[in-house]
Amino acid sequence: MKLILIRHGETEWVRQGRYQGSTDVPLNKIGILQAHALGKALKGEKPKIIYCSELLRAYQTANEIAKTCRRDITVDKRLNELCFGDWEGRHHARIHQKFPKASKAWYAANWKSRPPGGESLKSLDLRISSFLTDLSEHYSKNSTHVLVSHGGPIRMFLVRILKIAPTVFWTIRIDPASISMVHLTLDRRELLLLNSQAHLNGYRRK
Repeated sequence: MKLILIRHGETEWVRQGRYQGSTDVPLNKIGILQAHALGKALKGEKPKIIYCSELLRAYQTANEIAKTCRRDITVDKRLNELCFGDWEGRHHARIHQKFPKASKAWYAANWKSRPPGGESLKSLDLRISSFLTDLSEHYSKNSTHVLVSHGGPIRMFLVRILKIAPTVFWTIRIDPASISMVHLTLDRRELLLLNSQAHLNGYRRK
């Protein structure tokens, strides 16, 4: 089974360096162009299903892919971004200043830590593991699936599928509109592509 993991395109909050989490921020102009580029890049793929999170930025991105792959979109809330609670809407740099203790525990990938009023990595792990279990039980080993999600869930997919140490969670870079791919068999798990932006051409901010 091949999983194509897509992070949504750029939003204004991504551009400004703000935490988004469960806040429903739409794609900006660059993000819309990136979503279109993703659709073109995946035209040759034949996914069984295109899944995406409930959040608008993911759905807008998935919609461009669905047009070229000619598949419907299945929305699954388990693919939603982590809820960052009181950090949502705030700039990343200011979080380290205002919440030094919570921020240190969070970026040490402590599974039980959480932003004030937010969701823990353990909670994210449970829902991503649940999604993977359902996928493996209902689809053939030769099927391809596109998952349009967010940085947090995509990192968790990679940690769980590749069985790597959870402490590396935040060291995995997942950029807007990037493509990562993994291939799963009964006895092997392969990382085919990680955080590729080759398809974006000029629609990428440095």
